[in-house]
Formats: sequence, structure tokens, C-alpha cells
Amino acid sequence: MQIVCKQLSIALLLPLLVACQNLPQSSPLLVLEPAAKSPDEEAVNVSGASSTSSTVRDEAIESVMELKKSYDDLWERVRDGFQLGIHYDHPKVASYIQSYSKQQRYFDLMQERASPFLFSIVEEIERRGLPMEFALLPMVESTYNPNAYSREHAVGLWQFVGATGKSFGLQQDWWFDGRRDPGASTIAALDYMEQLYKQFDEDWLLSIAAYNTGDGNLRRAIRRSNEDEIEFWNLNLPDETKAHVPKLLALAAIISNHNAWEIELQTLPNAPVLRAVEVGTQIDISQAATLAEIDYELLRALNPGYLQWATHPDQPQRMLLPFDNAELLENALVGLDKRDLLTWDRYEIKPGDTLGAIAAKLNTRVDILQTFNSLPGSRIIAGNSLLIPRTSDPQLLATAPRIDRNQGRERIRVPSEYTVRNGDNLWSIALRFELRSKEIATWNRMSLDELLQPGQVLDLRYALEELNEEPEVDSTDDAAVYIVRRGDSMDAIANRFGIDLQNLLQWNGLRVSELIFPGQELQVTAETIINERL
Repeated sequence: MQIVCKQLSIALLLPLLVACQNLPQSSPLLVLEPAAKSPDEEAVNVSGASSTSSTVRDEAIESVMELKKSYDDLWERVRDGFQLGIHYDHPKVASYIQSYSKQQRYFDLMQERASPFLFSIVEEIERRGLPMEFALLPMVESTYNPNAYSREHAVGLWQFVGATGKSFGLQQDWWFDGRRDPGASTIAALDYMEQLYKQFDEDWLLSIAAYNTGDGNLRRAIRRSNEDEIEFWNLNLPDETKAHVPKLLALAAIISNHNAWEIELQTLPNAPVLRAVEVGTQIDISQAATLAEIDYELLRALNPGYLQWATHPDQPQRMLLPFDNAELLENALVGLDKRDLLTWDRYEIKPGDTLGAIAAKLNTRVDILQTFNSLPGSRIIAGNSLLIPRTSDPQLLATAPRIDRNQGRERIRVPSEYTVRNGDNLWSIALRFELRSKEIATWNRMSLDELLQPGQVLDLRYALEELNEEPEVDSTDDAAVYIVRRGDSMDAIANRFGIDLQNLLQWNGLRVSELIFPGQELQVTAETIINERL
């Protein structure tokens, strides 16, 4: 319940940043890296061989640049940047419009999550002259959740898998994951989309489809079609991709005329709500929160790329904060000796290591290693890593928010896959990662007493998804609530809990054709929830 409350408080705080923040015009704003090119340079780089396309692109950029300062509401600016309206009346789009138009809670959730980052994303899309529909792509990909993690190992707002993220310059190491960083991942996603646009004859629908399924899969579908005129709607693609493109277009169609569909959009100011502070050194996130007078959990939520308790030892070392808090942090850092900062080293445990030997080697104490690595005893495991705090001020260690730290640390420690070692069994693996052996067995379709073989790979992705999302169930005496995850369907949820599909639809006032979305609450019976949890 404590975790639920923190998540709710963050969800409530983020919209307030948009509604209430006083923005000094002289302050440096959040800039998405790499450094922006001029509109003319960008048009030449992405327009391809067609001079007509280049001209249209130049005109689009000039048009939006003239209008960008005249908006009071960011949604109005988004609507005026839409370029794909010719496709909104397609029958497959129309069916999704009908479904989305009944999902006010989906739009509420999306706006809460998008509000800190949407302005910067709109700025970058507009700078490149791209269709503003792309600002809605994270709605389809992740419901604007920077920590979203899919069964295909895709991560972040824009759902990059590791290899694709690296190919577009997204840093991924033990300290930082650029796929979770809204600024870095936005640059990479738009670079990727522009590349796909060139590859697929400057057809945006094909580009969006390729973004979802991969350019290789789309090329194979095009070859199989044997059509002279290639259209997205006629290709034999995976069901997810067939739905992906019309979902995006349907969302744009509703937002372009939200009053007609009786969907309420909150007014978002056409101005940034966050500012980047370059710290210039590694800084503990809880110490930064104290100096900036901001809630620790909120600061983490605004900087989701940092995987540990501190910024990177090398780069990046910048943080996004609301304007007032950014100024407080900068002022606090001016006269602060770097030796007074709480920083962290990482040590990878080697075979034969003991806590005492590691403490002596690294000039620290065993109790400090135990406290800040959530170790109940002296048992350590080769291959795991320890965090070692470094500071000249012992008081910083005494006042560190250890409960919050441990929660964040647990989320990182669980791998997506685990390779079985000699002597492992389901119970020992579950204990190591604070999971349940039955859940591991069920997810991997094995019995609880099955013997494990060294080298066998266990899938633990379900644990990562649960740790990145809200708790699945909040039970009461007479009802329970299931929180929809990415990839869920009503039929799959009914099967999972042993519920008749028609009953599940009736309890929730839904039709079989209606969409469900990550974060949506569905009513199920308490008895089925209890059985699922046992």
C-alpha cells in the first residue's frame, strides 16, 4: 500500500508542474540533444531525392515556426501540426475512434504521464517539420510511461529494444539507460522515423508500421504482396502492427476534434515545465532532492534514465527539475565542496570474495555495505554488484532515505533472464531476487519440483513488468481490481482468472469490441484474485 500511495502522489504532482509552474523566461530551458540543426539543414537531410518533397517540407517548417509562439494551449499547437488527416476516415481507423472515444480515463492517464515531457517532444517534432501525430506515438507504445518494459525487452516511452537503441546512440550501461530518458529517446526515435521515411518511399504509414514491426519484417511483407502500388492497409502484417497504425491515427482524430467525441483534454501551457541542471559531477539523487527541496520520488520520476541511486560517474550528470527547484539546486551547488557530495562506486563481486575482504579493500565498513545493498547477512553472490557510498560527511549516510533506496535498488537487481548455475534450484533463485518460486515455475511452464540444469535460461520478465507498473490487485471484501498491462486483452484476462468473458465484460460495462489500455482498472471477483495469488 505504501508503494501505491507513492505512485499516486507522483501521478498527482506531475500535472501540477504544468498547471502551477512559474516559468522565468531568462532561464535556460530543456534542450533535447544532440544540438539542434537549423530547419533548412534538417529539411535537406531528411527530404530524400524529390525536390517537390523538399519544398513541401520547407514550407511546413516555415509555417509551424511562424505559429509556434501564438498558442496558449499546447494541445492546440499539437492539433495544428497534424499532417496525416487524410487517413483519419479509413474504416479501420473509424473503429478505433469509436473505442477510444469511450475511454476518458485513458486520456487522463496519458496526460498525467505526458505533461512533464510533451512540450519538449512537440518542440523537436516541430523543429524537424515532422507530422505532429508522432507526439502521440508514446501513447500507443507505452501510455507515456518512461519505465514501460515489454515482453520483447522494449523499454521506455518509445519502446526501444537494446540493439536498436544502441544503433541510434542511446547509452545503456549499469548506471544509465538512455531508452528510459525522455529527451535522449525522443531524439533517437525521431532519427529512426526519418530514416524509415527515406527507406520506404516517403510514406509515413509504412514508416510507422516499420517502427513497430521492424524494417526487415515490413520489407518481407511488401515482397509477399506482389502489388505494384504498395499501401499499408493491403499488407499482410502481424496483428499488433495492423492495429498500431490505425490506433495512432484514431488518437489523432479524436484529439483534433475532442469536443465532438466528448473527450476532455486539460489545458497544457505552451511552455516548458522542466529545466536541465548540469551538476558537473556524480551526485546522489536523494542528496540532490534535499538540496533542490523536491520530493525524492518525484525527482526520480522526472529522471527515469538513472538506474541506480546517483547520476552517472562520468556522463550524463544532469538532472531535470521544475524551474524553482532547478534554481535551488544550482544555488546550493555553487559553494559546495565536491568532497561534501555523496557519490557511489560500483564493485562486482568475484569468486572467493567476502564482505570483510571487500570492505578492507575499498576502505569502508561491512555494516555500510550491508545497509546500502540490502544485505540481511554476510552472504554475497559472485557476479552481483555492490554499491559503495563515498563522502567526507558521515551525517549524509545517517540521514539517507534507505527505504526508498532499497525499493529502487530491488527493481534493478532482477534480470530479465537468469542462467542457472551449479547448485541452483527454484527456491534459491526466488530467494536471491525476492520472488516467488511458484511464479517463476508458472511463467516458465515447469513444475515446482523440476530439476534445473546448469546453463538453463529462466525468463524473469514478468517480475520486471510488475515492478515497473502499479501493483496488479487491490482487493476488498466483495471485489478486486486488476490493473491492465501492455499486451493484455479481455479474453486473455478472463482466461487467466477463470472468468467467463461475457461476465467480465458485463461487470465492467464493456463491449467485446472496446479497447482496453495499460493502467485501466477492471473489476474481477475477490475469490479469483485470491486463487491467482496462491
